[in-house]
Amino acid sequence: MGRLLQIRVSAWTYSEDEVRKTWPSLWNLAWEDSSAIPKKGVMELADAIFDAVRAGLIPGDKADVLRENAEKADKLRLSIEKALGDWRPGDADKLTYELEDTLDALEDSAAKF
Repeated sequence: MGRLLQIRVSAWTYSEDEVRKTWPSLWNLAWEDSSAIPKKGVMELADAIFDAVRAGLIPGDKADVLRENAEKADKLRLSIEKALGDWRPGDADKLTYELEDTLDALEDSAAKF
């Protein structure tokens, strides 16, 4: 790394359309007006659902159903970011599967609303 330029390992979503198709109920809960959000990937969805539950943007009964997995998704998102920042891409890769499985569980719950 240089004096001013930092090299990082990173993760990104290659297709926002796949995120919308994979987790449509979560997409709609997180981004009713998605035009205001510049990037809508997997990491951003985990963050948005956690924020919506925590901030009371999702009605109480629905938020209660989502809360545990929303918190888990946020912890996994942060763990992925930390692993990448610590140059541990293998650990980050393993965590991505856990995050996607957690979003699948959240989608199953949200689809029932």
